[in-house]
Amino acid sequence: RMVRRGDVPVAVILPSGLGAALEREGLGQEAPGVSLLADRSDPIAAHLVQGLMQKVVMTIEQREGAGRSGMGLSVNVVDVMGNGGRGSLISFYAAGIGVMFLLFSAVSGAGAALLEEAESGTLERLLSSGIGMGGVLAGKWAFLTLVGIAQLTVMFLWAWAVFGVPLFQHVPGFLVMTCVTAGAAAALGLLLASFSRTRAQLSGFSTILILTMSALGGSMVPRFLMSEGMQKVGLATFNAWALDGYLKVFWRDAPLFDLWPQVAVLTSLAAIFLAAGRLIARRWETA
Repeated sequence: RMVRRGDVPVAVILPSGLGAALEREGLGQEAPGVSLLADRSDPIAAHLVQGLMQKVVMTIEQREGAGRSGMGLSVNVVDVMGNGGRGSLISFYAAGIGVMFLLFSAVSGAGAALLEEAESGTLERLLSSGIGMGGVLAGKWAFLTLVGIAQLTVMFLWAWAVFGVPLFQHVPGFLVMTCVTAGAAAALGLLLASFSRTRAQLSGFSTILILTMSALGGSMVPRFLMSEGMQKVGLATFNAWALDGYLKVFWRDAPLFDLWPQVAVLTSLAAIFLAAGRLIARRWETA
């Protein structure tokens, strides 16, 4: 259960009589085997632990000398998910690429919505209508969120049609994660657009930021391939929380309640980004 929930990467079950067999005649064909429970979404952990166990056994056999079989330890690797993982892993990588390009499209849309309108005078006319900068940002955030939801939905529908991703078996979780992810991405796009003075400045700064977050957050390289320290650093990024949520939905078949950490963090980020963007956008009201 701990492996299936993702609390630990692997679990080792040492059978009764293993120690006695090692003391008597070494680990021959009659010795009981060890079960290694693993999650196939992490292809590294099972092989690493299996290699470490073989190293320990071979060290013992070499130290004890005569009477040892030298055949190594019999390890039975058990996939606790029991689904082969093809469709689910594809959904994980689809989410990684989808979140990264969602950020790019949100920034591009926010730049067009704010900077171009400010340059053309449209934003000034909107503010003179009495709607206020808060109303302008709220409207543009809602529009960008809907565009982001549509973008992720189209990507996953393609993954379902072409690669067999089990989308329709996970519709509630997919909708929850897609809505909060698109909302947070739209808020980040508006914040960066409010901070930037020109489209060129927005493009250069946002590209560096998004690529950095994508590299650390798992969009480019899965976080389980990183060191423990880098995995913790990755939690400071937008991408990591979004991908962890999609992994829970499509790989671990987690109920909606188990998504609360990812939903809470992404919702909080959206609120923080919008509040910061509103403060910075005051420059257009006083211009």
